[in-house]
Amino acid sequence: MCQGSMTARPPLSEAERRAERRRLKTLLCERGYSVTARRSAVYDALLQKNDHICVEHILEDIQKTHPSWRVNKTTVYRALDLLQELGLVYEMRQDDGRAQYELALHGLHGHLLCGVCGRVQDIDADVMSAIQRELHAKQGFEADLGNHALVGICAQCALRLAS
Repeated sequence: MCQGSMTARPPLSEAERRAERRRLKTLLCERGYSVTARRSAVYDALLQKNDHICVEHILEDIQKTHPSWRVNKTTVYRALDLLQELGLVYEMRQDDGRAQYELALHGLHGHLLCGVCGRVQDIDADVMSAIQRELHAKQGFEADLGNHALVGICAQCALRLAS
C-alpha cells in the first residue's frame, strides 16, 4: 500500500469534479470506448483524492462507495491504463515496481520518494527543469523525471534519524 503524500493539494471543487467527469465521458465516446460505472468510479476516486494514490486505496474507496459491486485490482488497473491512454492520469512507478497515480490536471512533474517513510512529494517545476538541463548539458542525458521518483530521505525522517 502507498504512503501519503506531502503535497497536500486542496480538494477539487464540485464544479471541477463535474467538469472532469464530463471530460472523461467525452473522451471515452470520442475514442469508441464504453462509459462504464466502474471506469467512472476509478476516476472519481482520483478526483476525490486529488493527490498521489495507489491501486489498493482506489479499490478501497470504490468498495466503500459501492459495497455491492464486485470490483478487484484487475478492474482498477485496466481502468487506470485506459485513463492514462486518454491523458487523464499519470503513473509514477517506484523502483520496486509499485505505482501511484495522480490526475494529469497538475501537469507532468517529478517526484521525490522518501526511502524511510514512503511519502511522496512533487518536485518544483523549476528545480526539475534545472536538474534536467544540468544532466543534459554535462552528460548528454535526457532524464524522465515525470514517471519515476528520485529516492532519498525526507526532511522529517532526516531529523528523526539525526536525533
